[in-house]
This record gives sequence, C-alpha cells and structure tokens, in this order.
Amino acid sequence: MLAGTQSGKTAWGPWWLAREIRRRGTGDYLAVTASYDLFKLKMLPAILHVFVDILGIGRYWSGDRIIEIRPDADPAKSFPAERADGEMWARIILRSAESGGGLEASTAKAAWCDEAGQQSFGLNDWTAVKRRLAIHNGRALVSTTLYDLGWVKQEFIDPFAEQQPDRYHLSPTGAEARYYENDSTALIQFDSILNPAYPMADYQDAQAKLPADEFSMFWRGMATKLRTLIYDVFDPKRHCVEPFEIPDEWPRFVGVDPLGHRVAAVWLAFDPVGEKLYLYREYSGLFGKTTAGHVRDILGLCAGERIWGWAGGAPSERQPRADWTGYGIDLQLPSSNPALAGDVWSQIMRVYATFASDQLLIFNHCANIKAELGSYQRRKDAQGNPTNDILEKSRFDGCDCLRYIITWLSDPGEQRRVLYLPNIINPRI
Repeated sequence: MLAGTQSGKTAWGPWWLAREIRRRGTGDYLAVTASYDLFKLKMLPAILHVFVDILGIGRYWSGDRIIEIRPDADPAKSFPAERADGEMWARIILRSAESGGGLEASTAKAAWCDEAGQQSFGLNDWTAVKRRLAIHNGRALVSTTLYDLGWVKQEFIDPFAEQQPDRYHLSPTGAEARYYENDSTALIQFDSILNPAYPMADYQDAQAKLPADEFSMFWRGMATKLRTLIYDVFDPKRHCVEPFEIPDEWPRFVGVDPLGHRVAAVWLAFDPVGEKLYLYREYSGLFGKTTAGHVRDILGLCAGERIWGWAGGAPSERQPRADWTGYGIDLQLPSSNPALAGDVWSQIMRVYATFASDQLLIFNHCANIKAELGSYQRRKDAQGNPTNDILEKSRFDGCDCLRYIITWLSDPGEQRRVLYLPNIINPRI
C-alpha cells in the first residue's frame, strides 16, 4: 500500500493485522517499522488503540515490546501469560528495522511493515521479514510513502510496469486509488486526500509549490524520476540483464568496502569483445564478523575464478587494506593519484559515465546494488535544492564498492588497467 503522506496507512495497518490473526489463529505475528522513533510515535499508539482500547484482546508487555493476544474480548477472561516470555495464545512482536537481529527472533504467520520505504528499512530487513513468514506461508502488508526509487519500487511497482491499473474515484475531492494484482502481490496506490480528514487546501498548495517529483511521491504514492537521484541515468530496463555463464577468459575484478555500514563487495566481469562490464555477484557481510571471516567468505564465493584485481577503501583506510591483504586479498587503493583516490564525486562520475555509455550492466539477481542505485540521493538544503552531500551516505556500501573498482579500472596512471577498458570513461560525459 503506497500512498501519500497522512493518508491513513498507519491507522489501517492494525486492522489488517487483526484480520490476519482472526484468520490464522494462535502463533506469532510481526509489526515492524523503520525506526525506533516511528515505532514509539506512530506504530505503537495505533496498534495499542486497536488491540487494547477498541478490540480489548491485547495486553502490552513494554519491556519486551510484545502485545499478548487472547482469542476472546470478554473482560471476564484473563490473559494466560504470567511473564513476557510465558505461554500466550498469540502475540504481536513489535520491532524497528534499526533493531537488526530483532527481526530474526520468530516464525510468524503474518507481518505488517510500516514506512518500509524509508532508508533505515532496507532490502535486507524485508528479506528477514520474508524468512520469518516462510514456514507458515504468511502474508505481509507493506504500507509506506515512497521516499526513493529503491527496493520498494523494484519489488512492488516495477512488476506492474506494463499493466494498466484499475482506477477508483472514492472521494468527492476527486482522489484516486490505483489497483494492480498478480499471483503474489496486490498493489494499491492512492492520494493523501483519499483520507477525508486531509485538508484539500494543503494538498493543492503542495501541488502548486513543490517540485513535481516530490508531489508525485509524497502526496500520491507514485514513482517518478527524482531530481536528487545521483545515478539518474541508471535504468533497470536498459542496464539490468538476465544472468548467464561468464566465459573463463573474461577478466574479473572485485570492489570491496572493507568497513562501512556493512562490509560489502561487488564482482565485475569484462567482455573484451563487446567492451562491456557485467556486475554479476554481490556480497553483504553480516554484523559481528571478523575481517578474516569476511575474507574467507568472499574468497569462497569466487573459488575457481581468476580475479585480476581487488580495490577498495578510502585513502585513510590503510590499515584495513593491510589487514585484508594479510588474510589473502590484495586490496588496492582505488587510484594511484591521491587526489582521485579521495574524491568521492570524481569516482561517482566515472560510474555515471559507464551507465550513460551503456558499458555497465547488472545481473538481475543482484538485488542489493539495484536497490542502492535507486536510493542513492543528494541531500537537500533548507530551500529544498539538491546539494553535493550524500543522503545517509554510510548505508550505501554497494555503491562505494562500485565506485572503488570502476575508478581502479579506469585509472590512467595504470596502463595495464586501461589496456582492458579503453573506453570506460566517455570524454563527452
């Protein structure tokens, strides 16, 4: 459910979850939001109002963030659990994506994910929720405003790109709801003013004064090209391909982010005939793993392959590169030129050039890097204008890996690299 701001998404979520509990019965259920602040200020009041105040079937255990559910609203019937970890007929486990491993704590029959489009709720979090639902083939409700063109767009909007929606005008204000459906997903998008409490004057003021991309996404729940998007040239239809077996003789290279929000790596293979790069594999390391553990896992993924070069890390990360080298991966600085090695935007523009010239293609199954490319944005200033600061920069480890290895490959100071990628930088870009 992708809708405009203040459209009523969070107010509806608990009722959907209550219906799933009635249908599926005893067991665990999940309610997950993007951050602890959203949990405390939006999700928790909404879910307690429904299950405790209105339905009378919930009791909140605040220390463990669990709502105990009983099957009957009769006030004469007590809740059976004596402690938060006691036996319950059913329970709703409340979490935020910021809790990390907290999403791995149960086997659930249904899940409600609110504001999953925010950057703090990533593809890995959505994947963790789906794992929790797998045993019971549980359903999920994702309710969010669109904040970027990342995994939410790719997972829920792109599959319907060629399908015309059913359109419904459900309000005297003229607000529109758009509905799509396939075998696994129902997508509904609607405007803020479908909520009768939302002021029409505010909606019209936003439409008149805001940039078209912000109005479309934040007030209508509809994807559009963002003026703040860094890789606005990246087009999944143009730059994503079905995986194929890469010939052994193609040179292969790996970009690594040795620290970052998550340790990450991307693999590139170069087609010397077509002069194209293919990003064919990605790695996103778990929290709490040692450098030796990451190196072992990465080397295991490319066992039997000849890797022609490894590059990654900022100039200040000399010791991490030395540690990686000591464990078996000869991690090089992205450029022998100190100025280029530390210039993030120059590196970004090299990646931009490879997309603009269609020299860089991505295997469809590399979901994390695709999601990052659709979310990688410039921060806006107080007037709403894009700046050269990167929004939530520390979360884009895959994009960092990509700029490291593209810069290394295209460094004019190393003729052995240019020999393989003579046209990687288009001088017209």
